Amino acid sequence: MATSQRAVNQYRQKNYYTFSVSVPAQYRDAIKAAATQRGVSVSRLVCDLLGRELGLDLALDGVFPGGKKAEDR
Repeated sequence: MATSQRAVNQYRQKNYYTFSVSVPAQYRDAIKAAATQRGVSVSRLVCDLLGRELGLDLALDGVFPGGKKAEDR
């Protein structure tokens, strides 16, 4: 069954909090390198760090959408 983009957008809007973060440009490469070293996206890196700092489970079934399971990294 095909899912419309509108339905996907509504689901994301209802179930996710989306925000942007501004950091000095000089740290861009360091942040990307840290994510790459861990085998994750910058978004996943931020979620992992926030989850660890705040004690939150920011994964779905232990896996961020599009991410790798811990044992697969």
